[in-house]
Amino acid sequence: MDEPEAEPVAVAPTLKIEVVHARTVDQENEKKHVAYTVMLRKDGATPDPHPAVIERRYSDFLELYESLRRDHAGLMAGVAFPKKVLLGNFEPGLISERSAGFEGLLCRAAAQDRLRNSRGLSRFLQRRELEEARAWLEARRYDQAVPLLENTFRLLNKLHTDRHPEVMVALCRLVACCSEDPLAARAEGFAELALRRYDAVSDVDLLRFYVPLLQLCARLWWRLGKDKRPLEARLGELRRRGVGVDGCLPLLDALAREGLL
Repeated sequence: MDEPEAEPVAVAPTLKIEVVHARTVDQENEKKHVAYTVMLRKDGATPDPHPAVIERRYSDFLELYESLRRDHAGLMAGVAFPKKVLLGNFEPGLISERSAGFEGLLCRAAAQDRLRNSRGLSRFLQRRELEEARAWLEARRYDQAVPLLENTFRLLNKLHTDRHPEVMVALCRLVACCSEDPLAARAEGFAELALRRYDAVSDVDLLRFYVPLLQLCARLWWRLGKDKRPLEARLGELRRRGVGVDGCLPLLDALAREGLL
């Protein structure tokens, strides 16, 4: 009698952070510098289908290093940082050396809970993309803002748990922006994901965005021809429990008022 085949062993996804590329930027409107491409991915049994990629320059890494050293000196003991040089900033050897140093810094930050949840790392990972997205939102170019916010959400979701406050805020930003763009085909999918994740959220600070999210989803469901009654029923239940439902700011405005967009 043949032995039954062993079931495949589940492989827990592993976070990988790499500096995968560097390019020299020499444009009229900014000082010549090297832009380093950072990739975050979570590989399990198969490669991560949605790696997150950001570009940062030396000054961004230096700001991160100084912030972590200032706020978490003990955890940063022994962590070296590539020094500034007066000449040779664009030499391949120096760029390669710096890439390795930057990668080591990021891996150290991701491996320590307090560093991973620090304001310095949060700022490093999303500040530039949020500033650009904010400019596109002010111009009502939601189609340009959505990819930036999606990349930020995917990046943070690799670093943190699904219901981590920063991940939930990033997801709410993405849903709010997608809903403003009639051509954003994935608005429904991200909205459904946000609703599922909020089912298990108890963080009071995050719950202040739950009602605007429900109201946004109800409008989106109506626009898509979906049954919005379950969402309206949920809002009605919150109202009966004394939760302020009427007169709430739209989700995008609520996030902006809190300085989260």
